[in-house]
Amino acid sequence: MISIQSGECVRYYSKLSECTKCQEACPTQAIKCKEGGVELWMESCVECGACMGVCPTEAISLSNFNVTEFFFDFVQSDEEVIGCKYNFLCLAALGSEYLISLGLAKEGVVLDIGHCSECELKEHCFPLIEEQVSEANYVLGAIGGHPIEAKKLALTKEEISDRREFFNLFSLKGAAKAKGEFEKRLEALDEGYTPQADTARIRQKNIPNKRKLLFTLLRRAPKPQEYKLLENEYLSFTSDKVIDESCDNCSICYRICPTEVLSTTRRSDAILFDPLLCVRCHLCHDVCAKDSIQLAQYFDTKELFEPQQKVLAKFQVIRCDDCGNLFTYFGGERICPRCQIEEQEAKDLWGIE
Repeated sequence: MISIQSGECVRYYSKLSECTKCQEACPTQAIKCKEGGVELWMESCVECGACMGVCPTEAISLSNFNVTEFFFDFVQSDEEVIGCKYNFLCLAALGSEYLISLGLAKEGVVLDIGHCSECELKEHCFPLIEEQVSEANYVLGAIGGHPIEAKKLALTKEEISDRREFFNLFSLKGAAKAKGEFEKRLEALDEGYTPQADTARIRQKNIPNKRKLLFTLLRRAPKPQEYKLLENEYLSFTSDKVIDESCDNCSICYRICPTEVLSTTRRSDAILFDPLLCVRCHLCHDVCAKDSIQLAQYFDTKELFEPQQKVLAKFQVIRCDDCGNLFTYFGGERICPRCQIEEQEAKDLWGIE
């Protein structure tokens, strides 16, 4: 059964959210995005998992299948092929981020798309699978990972049966795993590697497990001899941003960011950004009244291997002459906006020009 954790879904963070990724991916129109939430029509759901593959915050899950646990079991097995007929859901459930992690963790991974042409979900799901594979290989080619191959396989009944056995074993194990199992598996995957200063920080952030997994695998991967620039328009799972001069430091973007990628200083005199941790939910753009936040043209792959917090904007912050509170100062009277409003209300009340 499919479920949505409202505390993770960006549409529950703000009614201004325009995220409709799950609705667009659903081949049976079982998901409807409404103002301030998402509706599920269980009678229409076929549990293909496509919505899980595109959800930026992993708010959507299936009660009988965990993609992260499948990843660990698949990487540790001798399997090289993933297909919907024997060991997985619809391939669209993997998403580009898991595919990138597979390309970092294992060589020769093949997605069997031999059944897609006959599938009743192909109109929605197959283009999505193609996009995800293309994006994953675009990133893997830039960072030195193994490419993911998608091709039609002519498997025998015996081969399909053998792979179904792996799937059955995985399902039984996955149903019994505790919630804390993921962190233990990450630690095992990271064993033998010298911890970096930002490892604990990133793992403590409220970011999806698939991003924590990708970060761990990036730490194991050798750094490229030179970093490359990826075009932001071809990425769906992360981004780099810029803020223009129209920003008034209203603070809504970093107060509402679901993964704390956007933040500020103790004095609130800057807007900070972690490109590696961005899940591209677009919420900061949706809530910005002045459209001050923009996507940068490129994403530097250096951010994947040497993540750094960037300063997107800096402001002058002073204390209000009336109330003494800190506020962002743009010149003129040294009075905060709240005191200015109260002063104007008092003038209006007493008829003072």
